[in-house]
Amino acid sequence: MYPDEISKNKYIGCLLGAAIGDALGKQNEGITREDILKTGCIKDYGKAKEGTPGDKLRPGDFTDDTEQMLVLARSLIDNNGMDADDFSKRMAKWGNDALKDPIRKNFIGPSSALAIERLNSGVSWKWSGSEIPSCGSAMRVAPVGLFYKDLDEIEENAVISSIPTHNSKTSIAGAVAVAIAVRCAFDEMECEDIISRTCASTSKYDMDLAEKIKFSFELRNNDPDEVFSKIGTSYLMIDTVPCAFYCFARHFKNPEHGIIEAVNAGGDTDSIACITGAMVGAFYGMDLFPERWKDGLENKALIEETAVKIFEFMKHKQITF
Repeated sequence: MYPDEISKNKYIGCLLGAAIGDALGKQNEGITREDILKTGCIKDYGKAKEGTPGDKLRPGDFTDDTEQMLVLARSLIDNNGMDADDFSKRMAKWGNDALKDPIRKNFIGPSSALAIERLNSGVSWKWSGSEIPSCGSAMRVAPVGLFYKDLDEIEENAVISSIPTHNSKTSIAGAVAVAIAVRCAFDEMECEDIISRTCASTSKYDMDLAEKIKFSFELRNNDPDEVFSKIGTSYLMIDTVPCAFYCFARHFKNPEHGIIEAVNAGGDTDSIACITGAMVGAFYGMDLFPERWKDGLENKALIEETAVKIFEFMKHKQITF
């Protein structure tokens, strides 16, 4: 492939990877690792177990992780970059609609729900974000890593993208970590270099999260059951993001297995797999994913179209300058 074709393939791969991880992982959301292993690991789309947040969704449907990612991506495209006012308005509208939906409302975490309520009541995006250190801003941030090339710009805009809904230092740090990792993966850095550069940026906002990401990398050759119990797999940023980095690093040379590992980690599996899928897709491109994963994904065409629009913007920007 020509360089432009490779880049487009990777842009599509990043957003598709996030959505695929989300759609696969939603089947195990809220289920313990122990119970997952008892019933068998998930490797394909299917119905989520009754009583879990995704039990009303169809096989291949994704959750709010991907929906929020698309909201952010559309805001970036329409505004030629990060516009906090516009993104906040879009999030407020998206959240208001989702909370009225009997199925979709089950996915919205307490941080996002509180922020959406504040935004819709007129609170400025600078003050609307929750202090609950959950992972909502990391699971959606991948488009920022695609939309900018300069790592300092990525860091700055990842911070801004988090504040309207997730204003804790850990949530902000997690958004920075994933956005930086996506760009570094796109640039095909070695895995150790991706971790090192990610931790350097993350440490400016939360040293504990940076250290835990580094720790997850150091444990990459250890058994998953041991690592998941040490790192944790909850919806809190301090667990979700390091867990995704572990899955990414452990299967760096066999990335499809990395997504499957994340899907079956237990806990907040949709977000863990969403983040893992974004990093994997940015590195390897869309051709990595099995056709059954791509063909069975909800709104695949829309996700691809969104990724191509970001790619075309970046290509035009390069030509202009």
